[in-house]
Amino acid sequence: MTTVETPATTTAPIHVRGWLGWFALAVIIGMQAGTIFKPLGTLGETRVADWVDVLTPYAVLGAAAMVLLRAGADRPAWILYWVGAITFTLGHGMHLAANSVSNVADERVAKADIVHLWDEVVSHWPWYLGLFLVMVAMAWALRGVALRVGARDLVVAALVTITLVNNYIEGGTPWLGLVLLAVLLVTGLRWRPAPVARLLLLVGGLGLLLLVGWGAYWLIADNAVFPQFSELGWI
Repeated sequence: MTTVETPATTTAPIHVRGWLGWFALAVIIGMQAGTIFKPLGTLGETRVADWVDVLTPYAVLGAAAMVLLRAGADRPAWILYWVGAITFTLGHGMHLAANSVSNVADERVAKADIVHLWDEVVSHWPWYLGLFLVMVAMAWALRGVALRVGARDLVVAALVTITLVNNYIEGGTPWLGLVLLAVLLVTGLRWRPAPVARLLLLVGGLGLLLLVGWGAYWLIADNAVFPQFSELGWI
């Protein structure tokens, strides 16, 4: 990704931090909706969690769009946002549909290779890549905005980071995660001292630490390469 010099900062438009918070909450809940809402049980032949998950693209992309709008985003940021939004929605839709099929009572259908392909393999790549592009679009729009980044903001960013790492591990895309987190870290370094750079450095740096740590631990302990939580019987 091409980075540019950070322009002089301007006063943060009203409500930008609020919408950033809503975006973070949407990511934390939406990207883990299947696990968080699993205890709600079923509704007919479907899971309640799947119905809740239908709202995820609206929440994530809606909050992100408001951040760009409030930050006065330029054309490149909006183009990147729309590419990311379409990619995110495509991947999320594939995952939700295939994952719902994988939960039907008929095991011949639930465990079919084609269901696994779309549920656990193909869908994760556009889903996670789309979210990454949306996040970069937001960072691009905010790179010249004088955000107040306090301890609470860093805690929320850390929770988003944990969510991303959880998805990369359980989604079977750790190598993609390593690349995306590294890009965020490098971009944060390039955009210092812009306030948004602190968020990028935390997400990229902490994310790499967690993901590399997970891979290294299991490689040493069990000669396993990035095992998923479900493979370990944790979920």
